[in-house]
Amino acid sequence: MTDPAAPLNWLQLFSAALGGGVTVKLVDILYQEIRRRSERSQSAATFLDKHLDPLLKAADELAGKLHSLATEDFESLVGRSLTLKPLNDNDFGSLLYLFSRFWAQIEIIRQEGLSIAISADPRGARLQAFLASLESRKVRLVDRISQRAIGELLMDAEADPPKTIGYVRFVRAVEGVGDAERWITPLAQVLLSLQHRAHRQQLLQYGIVVQALADTLDARRAVTRLRPGYPTKLSQRTRRHLRYRVFGVYLKFVADRERYLSPPKKG
Repeated sequence: MTDPAAPLNWLQLFSAALGGGVTVKLVDILYQEIRRRSERSQSAATFLDKHLDPLLKAADELAGKLHSLATEDFESLVGRSLTLKPLNDNDFGSLLYLFSRFWAQIEIIRQEGLSIAISADPRGARLQAFLASLESRKVRLVDRISQRAIGELLMDAEADPPKTIGYVRFVRAVEGVGDAERWITPLAQVLLSLQHRAHRQQLLQYGIVVQALADTLDARRAVTRLRPGYPTKLSQRTRRHLRYRVFGVYLKFVADRERYLSPPKKG
């Protein structure tokens, strides 16, 4: 006599085998995904270890120059007869160069990191937030294409890995017969109009974001310096935009934002 439970046992065995196979497959898929994420994270970390320091050094020098100009109310630039040809004023030339070199380092990261998800590393995610802020409509100094063109102007095309050219080569390029003057002109026009208070405020605001970038991404001060802010130089409008738009939307993770925005308390 046939056992009526036999078909059920075979069905149970088949279901268990099928379930086990599905479980193994799901575990394998989960393992592969974890592995891919780990590899992406390691790749992003390696990339940032290589490229972040040059960007931070460029940011630090630019922030230092802008801080110096802020404390003197831009006296070394306002009311002067400044030209690109010849580019013989060192205050003007050095500011052009420092902006250009900073943008060149951004462009190097952009070009070299096309195949890398740098946001897989926390530093990369924060860097992307800073770049988005710096290139936003009410913070950027020139349009994005002009910024990228100026960055490319400072890149040494023959260097491997990519790096930026020095100040002497930069001046020769601007004063030369090539098209460097064409690309640098949008930035030069901004810096030549600092007699207008609104343009000075725009530059001060940009400098605050650059300083916050250096402070946040180099918290241990490996390659940058800790500088005080210049909140007394900021207008109420600029301070409000920084607090509620820049730090309130793009850079919520910046901890000590009041250092850049609020004057120190007396006593």
